[in-house]
Amino acid sequence: MIFDTICPLMKEDATKLPKDTNVKVYMRHSIRFDNPVDGDYSNLLLTPEGIEIANRIGRNIDVPVGRFFASPVKRCVQTATEVARGMGIEEPEIEKVQAFAHIEGLGPALDSGIGWYKFYYGLQNNIPEYTAGYTLDQAALPILNAIFDIPSSDGKLDIICSHDGHVVILASALFNLKTGLEGENWCGFTEGIFFTGTRDDFTAYWRGEKKEFKNWKMN
Repeated sequence: MIFDTICPLMKEDATKLPKDTNVKVYMRHSIRFDNPVDGDYSNLLLTPEGIEIANRIGRNIDVPVGRFFASPVKRCVQTATEVARGMGIEEPEIEKVQAFAHIEGLGPALDSGIGWYKFYYGLQNNIPEYTAGYTLDQAALPILNAIFDIPSSDGKLDIICSHDGHVVILASALFNLKTGLEGENWCGFTEGIFFTGTRDDFTAYWRGEKKEFKNWKMN
């Protein structure tokens, strides 16, 4: 598969995906404008460069695409829309899923004064005082379950546009990603994880790694 992201390892992962099977890609939105002074990220939209990058992904996809999903946040919907438009779909249907916008524990952590990167560092290293007592499993499982709650489009690619924190949590849980207190090794724009299979038997591809999971944390 060709998936023309700006992330080289993800682009390479795409070439290793099995043919003629359902693939779900869970990716961060494209490049957005800089952080707002007031701290309200909800209305940040893509830059012109970000629009072009998302559109280019769509132009170069060489497999059939099934459905488009996104966090309800505007930049995620915008990313999915631009990918679709790159494929020639001018008025795509983007299915908005709240689970792709919510992170369990993040709100309480930020409200208690724990910093953004510190929260993820705490999840990865099991430091409860950095996470308001929440665990990595509590954060990751609702996202993973929501991905596989999506009905598979047989033999097609389903595209899910979400946020950096979501991708980081999934990569931390599945691939033992470690990010630093200053955001080292963080998820890039349009970077994500490819999934094949079902919730009880799936394969994930991330930064050159491929891992298989059977009945992973389903008790």
